[in-house]
Amino acid sequence: MFEFDYTNTNYEQLVHAMASLLQVPVHNEQLLFPEAVGNGSFRHIHAPNGLHAYLIECTFHKDWHIHINQSSEEYYMLRFDELAVPQSLTITVADEKIREKNTNRALAYLTSSLYNWSYEGTAGSTYRGVLIAFSKQWLARYFEIERVEDVLSSYISLKAESINIVPLDARYRRWMKTVSHVEDDNPLRTTILQNRMMLLIERFFTGLFEKMSNPAYRLPLSHEDIARVMHIERLLTRNLLQTPPSIQQLARIAAISESKLKKDFKTMYNFPIYEYFQKARMHAAQDKLLTGKFSVKEVAMELGYSNLSNFTIAFKKEFGILPSQLLSQKKLSH
Repeated sequence: MFEFDYTNTNYEQLVHAMASLLQVPVHNEQLLFPEAVGNGSFRHIHAPNGLHAYLIECTFHKDWHIHINQSSEEYYMLRFDELAVPQSLTITVADEKIREKNTNRALAYLTSSLYNWSYEGTAGSTYRGVLIAFSKQWLARYFEIERVEDVLSSYISLKAESINIVPLDARYRRWMKTVSHVEDDNPLRTTILQNRMMLLIERFFTGLFEKMSNPAYRLPLSHEDIARVMHIERLLTRNLLQTPPSIQQLARIAAISESKLKKDFKTMYNFPIYEYFQKARMHAAQDKLLTGKFSVKEVAMELGYSNLSNFTIAFKKEFGILPSQLLSQKKLSH
């Protein structure tokens, strides 16, 4: 079994500690897992606005256990994790455990240095994650300090129960992918990393503040319901160029009724299934246009729009501006 146990608030040192354990070098704040342990990398990112993050992307070739010990120094970690575990997964927060078998999880959640925390999985697991660490004081600069204090206290007190609060959706995954794969030699790398990490934090906490304003808030779905709906969301957004499956097909895959699928999906993702799919398509289009590498026509065609005006109408409905205006604004900003 690969075991990594640490108590460390310095994430640059954390990468070096893991490298020492694995007996591998660190290059550009990144290590590559040796073949005996897994295939992938572990990396530290230092953003100029005072944020620290680490990225992990690995398929483990042996059973693994990652354990973070509680610390007397109070800080918080916002985690965005995608896990595919072929046999068993155990998540532990403080003294509370969640055990699952043959699971796929894609979730965002907050943990604290005030609790022990660990993941334990089996060989063959794929783990992709972005972890952003910050202090309560840092967060208070961006949100009202009284609300920060209240929300953090309420949320962290839920411990393991809170893990199911925020499922990763298509937008979260796009931002995670950008953070993980922006090239080292990209002249805008620092700006891109800072922007995407702030988007991840702001979106998570904006939703969290709204939900936690009700102290009795709980996601009214069972673990099995959550897993089913997350699976359907991944199927729905796996290829935004294709016509999505019908509700009947999706319900058959989920092994639940069409009415329950529609109700549970909206509870999890706040939008009906096909409206969610359309929003995911438009946000993917926006991301492509913002790169400056594609014309409006090229993006429309890639998303399967044979009629450019239909794409333009759909884009304006989602963002309030025409795709051509977005390109013009981008040019002016440079």
